Amino acid sequence: MQKNVVKPLIFINVLCVAAMMSFLAVVGPIVRELHLMEWHAGVSVALAGVLWILTARFWGRKSDFKGRKPVLLLGISGFAVSYLLLSLFISFAVKNPPAVIVSVLLLVGTRGLIGAFYSAIPPVSAALIADNTSPENRASMMAVLGASNGIGMIIGPALGGALAVFGLAVPLYAAAFMPALAALVVYFLLKRDRPEHIEKAEPLKITDKRLRLPMAAAFLTMYSVVTSQVCLGFYVIDRLGLDMTSSAKVTGFALSCIGFAFIAVQIVVSKVRGMTPKNWLKAGAVISSIGFLAVSMLAVTKVSLIIGFCVATVGLGMIFPAFQALAANAVSKAEQGAAAGTVSAAQGIGIIAGPLLSTLFYGIDPSLPFYAAVAAFVLLTLYSWKSREVVYLDELTAEN
Repeated sequence: MQKNVVKPLIFINVLCVAAMMSFLAVVGPIVRELHLMEWHAGVSVALAGVLWILTARFWGRKSDFKGRKPVLLLGISGFAVSYLLLSLFISFAVKNPPAVIVSVLLLVGTRGLIGAFYSAIPPVSAALIADNTSPENRASMMAVLGASNGIGMIIGPALGGALAVFGLAVPLYAAAFMPALAALVVYFLLKRDRPEHIEKAEPLKITDKRLRLPMAAAFLTMYSVVTSQVCLGFYVIDRLGLDMTSSAKVTGFALSCIGFAFIAVQIVVSKVRGMTPKNWLKAGAVISSIGFLAVSMLAVTKVSLIIGFCVATVGLGMIFPAFQALAANAVSKAEQGAAAGTVSAAQGIGIIAGPLLSTLFYGIDPSLPFYAAVAAFVLLTLYSWKSREVVYLDELTAEN
C-alpha cells in the first residue's frame, strides 16, 4: 500500500465528514431563526441523500475513465463552494430573513448541491484504496478509511456546536473551509493517475450479481446506523423515563460512546491480518444482531442501553470495511470506481429508508425498530453464509 495515498486520504476524509456533520449542530437553530418548519430541515437533509444516491455511481464511474485525482478534486471543490454559498445565504438571512419560500428553496438547493458533490468523496476514496492494495489487505485499509470517517463524525458536530456561539453562519464558514483545505491536499499530495479505460466500455450494472452481497450489507448497515441516530433520543425518554434535560445528556453521552467504539473497532480491523472480508462481515452481522437484541430486550438502565448500542456498533465497525473490500475484490481494476459508487448508492438508500421506516416502526412500538435491525442482520448473516466470496485476480495481485 502506498503511504503517500493513505495519509492524504485519511486527512481528506476527516475534514470532509466533519464538514458534512457540522450542519447537524446548527440546523435546528437555523430553522427557528428563519421561521421555517421542522419538515423543511427534513427535506433539505433528505434531498442531499437522494442526490447522493443518484450521483455516487456517476462519480465512481467517471473516476475510472478520467482518473481518481481530478474527479476527487472536482467533488471536494464543488463541496466547498456549495457550503460557501449556504454560509453566505445564512449569514444574510439571519439578519434580514427573506420570504419563507425563498429560504426553503435556497436552503434545500444548497444542501442538495452539498450532497451531490460530497457523494464523489466516498466512492473515489474507496477506489483509490482498492487501486493501491492487494485483495487480502483491502479490508484492513478500508478500516483505516472508516476510522477517519468516524473521527470526522465526532469532530463535526462538536466543532459546529462550539462555533455557533459566534453566530449561526460561523460553523458553516468553517465547514466550507475544511473541504477547501482538503482540495489543496488532493492537489499537492496525491499523484495524478493515468487511467487506460475508455468511456465506450460497457458500464457496470447496478444489478451485477458480484455486488449483491456488499450492496445488501451497505444498505442494511446504513439503515441500522440511521435508525440508531433517529430513534435513540426518543428511546431514552420512553424506555428510561427521563425528563428532557436528562435525556439530552444521556443521548449525547451515548452517541459519543458509539462514535469512539466505532473508531476503536475500525483501528482493530486495520491491524488484523489473515481474516477475509466475508468473515469480517459474518462476525460483524452476528455481533450487531446481539447488540440490537440487547437494546430491544435488556436495556432498562443507562448503562445497559449504552453497552447494547456499543456492542451493535462493534459489529457495524466490522461490516463497513468488509463490504467495501468485498466490492473491490469482486471487480477488475477498470471497474473499481463504478463498484465503489454502486455500493455508496446502496448506503444512500439506507440513509433515506432508515428515518422513514424506523419512525414508522417506533410509532407502533419503541422496540420495533431495533427488532427490525436484529432481523436484518440475521438475514445478512444467512445470506453471507450462502454467498460465495468472489476475488478478481488481476495484475494488482502480482504487483503487491
